[in-house]
Amino acid sequence: MTGRFQMPQDALFPARVEYVIRRLSHRRVQVRPMTSSAEFRLMVTTLLGSGVLSGVLLGAYLTYDSQLAFAQFADSLLDMVTAGVLAWTVRLSAKPEDSNHHFGHRRAQPVGGLVAAVLTGVLAVEVVQRAVSALVDRSAPQFDPIIVATFGAKVGFKCVIWLLAVRHVSKLQPAMKALAVDARNDMLTSGAAIVGFVAARYGATQLDAWLALPLAALIAWSGFRLAVDNVRLLMGEAPSEARQRELIALADSIVGVRGPSALRAHYVGTEIHVHLEIEVDPSLSVGEAHDIGEAVRRRLESEPDISRCSVHIDPGLR
Repeated sequence: MTGRFQMPQDALFPARVEYVIRRLSHRRVQVRPMTSSAEFRLMVTTLLGSGVLSGVLLGAYLTYDSQLAFAQFADSLLDMVTAGVLAWTVRLSAKPEDSNHHFGHRRAQPVGGLVAAVLTGVLAVEVVQRAVSALVDRSAPQFDPIIVATFGAKVGFKCVIWLLAVRHVSKLQPAMKALAVDARNDMLTSGAAIVGFVAARYGATQLDAWLALPLAALIAWSGFRLAVDNVRLLMGEAPSEARQRELIALADSIVGVRGPSALRAHYVGTEIHVHLEIEVDPSLSVGEAHDIGEAVRRRLESEPDISRCSVHIDPGLR
């Protein structure tokens, strides 16, 4: 097998091109489902759940004067902001092209991911500040079953969100990666607070503060990586070398293309725009060469991560 479509040899050239296009049509996958309603609902669920947790934690702070409860209350407010921004960008990215956005709104999700990265950095600073203050003041968290149960509920809720979000992490859905990172960080910080409560009850009064320092470094690193990933999408980074080779192979598989093709590609938000240069038989008519170019364009645009493909046709000299 050569990987090329087998055409009837006695068919006229235009008929062969139409045959190629029909073969490609039934193989087309749904191009960019944009954003599923399930993903948007997950963002909204996170927003509402964080709102409920914020209320409970604020009540715990006012009742027990627990600084840890207040810190977790502030963190839940940040979670609400993060989830709200991501929900907005997820909905915005699903909007079709319009007169002011000729290539759609797919840059919205990386922008949301960048905002989440900044808020992750804020969380890391907050964790360091709280840990250093506890070490300097030699303060110990006061054990209270209700506060511990509240923190445990937050860990459980964020664990569910993380498990659901991590299944959708990809360059096509950077908002889901941002949500997964945020949920994982909340699991770690709330879990460390629970460990600190329990350790303080048994005499290790500053264990949670020491645990918080490497935890803050991990959170800061995850925020940095999240920022880098989304900046690359916004700045138009090229897809990986392996992906570029796959796209060239797809173009070269079309009958009439004299490979290898030359390719340039870059991300526009979460989608890839591709420019191809292909060689065709110089004896072909303009219409025949155009039909080959159209077959190449349709084949590449059937890929889920390809938004636009332009094809430049050169008459081959071989």
